[in-house]
Amino acid sequence: MSAEQNVANTNAEAEKDVQNVLAELKGEAETSANGAEKKEEPSAEDAEEARIVAAANKLGEKSEKAEEQKETRGHGRRNNAKFDPSNQQETDDPVEIRKQVEFYFSDSNLPMDKFLLSKVGGSKNNAVPLELLHSFKRMRRFQPFSAIVEALKTSETLDLTENDTCVRRKTPLPENVSESHDPSVVKVFEDKAMNRSIYAKGFGEEGPTTQLEIEEFFAPHGPLNAIRLRRANDKTFKGSVFIEFESEDKQKAFLALAPKPQWKGQDLIIKSKKEYCDEKIRDIEAGRVKPNGGRQGGRGRGGFRGRGRGRGNRDNRDWRERRAEDQKRGFSDKKDEPKEPREIQKDARGVPVVQSTADDAAAGQKRSREEEANGDHPAKKVDAKE
Repeated sequence: MSAEQNVANTNAEAEKDVQNVLAELKGEAETSANGAEKKEEPSAEDAEEARIVAAANKLGEKSEKAEEQKETRGHGRRNNAKFDPSNQQETDDPVEIRKQVEFYFSDSNLPMDKFLLSKVGGSKNNAVPLELLHSFKRMRRFQPFSAIVEALKTSETLDLTENDTCVRRKTPLPENVSESHDPSVVKVFEDKAMNRSIYAKGFGEEGPTTQLEIEEFFAPHGPLNAIRLRRANDKTFKGSVFIEFESEDKQKAFLALAPKPQWKGQDLIIKSKKEYCDEKIRDIEAGRVKPNGGRQGGRGRGGFRGRGRGRGNRDNRDWRERRAEDQKRGFSDKKDEPKEPREIQKDARGVPVVQSTADDAAAGQKRSREEEANGDHPAKKVDAKE
């Protein structure tokens, strides 16, 4: 056989393969040797499943693109969170599904989750489409979509609505919770959780699976309501976490462990969240750390500007009046006079807002303020939208 004939035969076979693939895509490929049987048309249920999965993927891609654009516009600050759940194994486990969705709507997450709270409408308790939830990064591994519906049918905290296409809480949020994120409301929920929460530090730098590894690390000591990785303003992981246990007894049992569990062979700094917050307050009062200036709630960017002229205590008099007063005082700050104690600012979670810690100051490293309540959804936390 000549080389030209070989080429012709190869091309003919390739053309035949292409035609077969096209026929399969149209649902018309033959499934038997004699071509008597043809592939069955997909059922209406299968078609709907495929439509929902495609819609969820499209929503997820749109959300990720919007987040990237937001980061690009945001004063040059990047999102340095490295969590990536895309490599998680697919599953239809109803327990895992209920756990994740119930977390999204829980008191430990929903008031802090700006995006989902807006969809729920606060105390209005609007139902949220399951298609939207399935677009969240942490939800995409749950396949098929019908497994999510089946799992939520036996939820003790959530109800399926609108022909099992949407979900909402059985018990609405309190009436004072609006659809807009409110730090004062968040603080109420955080204060309730304070005595069942701990602080742990020493987890090192973040990798794509750090969130999952920390969840696995604390799981034997649960049940847990939330796991929140603490982050700086640019979402860089601080190496510390807040863990909210299901009960105060579980929290006390974990703190009483001897020896304490180690992270990859290294000791952790572990204490109650209340102890951590109280220590920060004492450090601020003793001048060991500097509180942040800025807007109420510790979200401002700058420190104090000038003597007693931070944003929260700005002197709006003409400079000549201030100079005259300084001259009368001999340009003295009267340091020997007793001063009123400075009010300690706290963020929405009740955590003192500081400019730096004694440890990091010694290391010559800057520390950012406490992360805003939902940081994401992610804190996310077990997750919010991630």
